[in-house]
Amino acid sequence: MIPGPYRNIALIGFMGSGKSTLAGQLAERLGWDVADSDAEVEREAGKPIPRIFLEDGEAAFRELEERAVARLSERMDAVIALGGGAITSPVTRERLRDGSFTVLLDVSVQTAWRRIEAEAEDRPLAVEARGFADLYEQRRPLYHAAADALVDAEQLEGGEPLLVPLSRPAALAELPRLVGARRTALIADRAVLRLVGAPVEPLVTVRLPVGEAAKTVAVARQAWTRLADLGLERGDVVVGLGGGAATDAAGFVAATYQRGVPWIAAPTSLVGMVDAAIGGKTGIDLPGAKNYVGAFHPAEWVVADPGLLETLPVREWACGFAEVIKTGLLAGGRLWEMVRAWEPGRGSTEQRLELIRRCAAYKAHVVASDPRDQGMRAVLNLGHSIGHAIEAAAGFTGIAHGEAVAVGLLPALWLSGKVAGLDPAVEGDVRALLRMHELPTAFTGVDAAAVREALRRDKKSVEGRVRFVLLEQVGKPVWGVDVDDELIDLAIGRALAGSALDD
Repeated sequence: MIPGPYRNIALIGFMGSGKSTLAGQLAERLGWDVADSDAEVEREAGKPIPRIFLEDGEAAFRELEERAVARLSERMDAVIALGGGAITSPVTRERLRDGSFTVLLDVSVQTAWRRIEAEAEDRPLAVEARGFADLYEQRRPLYHAAADALVDAEQLEGGEPLLVPLSRPAALAELPRLVGARRTALIADRAVLRLVGAPVEPLVTVRLPVGEAAKTVAVARQAWTRLADLGLERGDVVVGLGGGAATDAAGFVAATYQRGVPWIAAPTSLVGMVDAAIGGKTGIDLPGAKNYVGAFHPAEWVVADPGLLETLPVREWACGFAEVIKTGLLAGGRLWEMVRAWEPGRGSTEQRLELIRRCAAYKAHVVASDPRDQGMRAVLNLGHSIGHAIEAAAGFTGIAHGEAVAVGLLPALWLSGKVAGLDPAVEGDVRALLRMHELPTAFTGVDAAAVREALRRDKKSVEGRVRFVLLEQVGKPVWGVDVDDELIDLAIGRALAGSALDD
């Protein structure tokens, strides 16, 4: 069964997004029933949908569809594929809110048309490309408003999706219901707690130091001891509240306490929502070595309220946007277009929600393809190798993680031009983008030798040599690339000097 308040999974999206195909795949994996609202309409009407439109009109079809969705939405343990226009009904949208976990299969209009063009004559509302595109734009806001999660349907042809709920805000006290837990331990960034207040419900609240200071053995031991003293059991749940460092630490405590208790990630920063809280990597630091001790322990749920970002300091927003830029470079397509067009600042609530969903959907897709980081998942480290080394060389002071990622992206793109054939103009474009969003393009607080030594200790090193993630083009990363020492030294030099010249 779906935990908490949800009876079933409902898939929504435009024509050609792959709802029927994915419904069957998900139902088979979960051992659930599968249902299709179009098939239900045809069964009730006793004729195919094109004939309903021809003989009775669209209004009659929508009435049938609304009744069909009403019946299907009451089903338990079912994956339901809804017709592309089902969400145009306010009644249907309300029914989905009342008990279905609603997943948007998001696809570009170009891809949707390519997929259905050969059978367009069998689809009453897909007569020609221009009208198809107009209909897409009309429905797009309704899809996003109704969705609890987004799957990038462009990616479905290359792997299975992982669903990440990111739209409906949930009160902290209600989160344990998502996993059926009896009691809650809240492990939270103390600065965040000052803003949101500690809820009454949790059994215990463990207050973490702010930032990377939370990710130490001493802090983890304090949390373990606190949970044990108050009798937290495996049937209870840990909720990690805060930015990326807080959810890293909370997840690690959950992974190791009593050999693993369930946990829910509630990220409150942009970097947490688009990256750190998704994927199951938990960890703490060793002196000079970031995330060197950890475990794969995925959160049962990642629940993010983008409204919390209104309270995020400007610097923290910018740090998160560095991860957004990285994800856009990896994903390409519509996400990269959105990132390039993003004006400085937080944007509107709707824009933020779409940005977070797209980034989360990309990372979730990569994680689902490689949950234990043995292959493709390495691409998520674009810009991180030199970025992490700079952080470590600086003793994790003076430069925030997102700023280090920003600085690390530029040498990674420069190396991509030298080794992987990336158009050198991309580095210049990203440099301008970083500056526009008030992110650093160089860091002068450490020397090259210290960065080189930190790079040697990178946890992804093989026999002391780091393997780089590079881009062949935007949207086409490669990983495991062994780069010549001379080029590595030049790349480090560029990160520390900020040179925009090709060597």
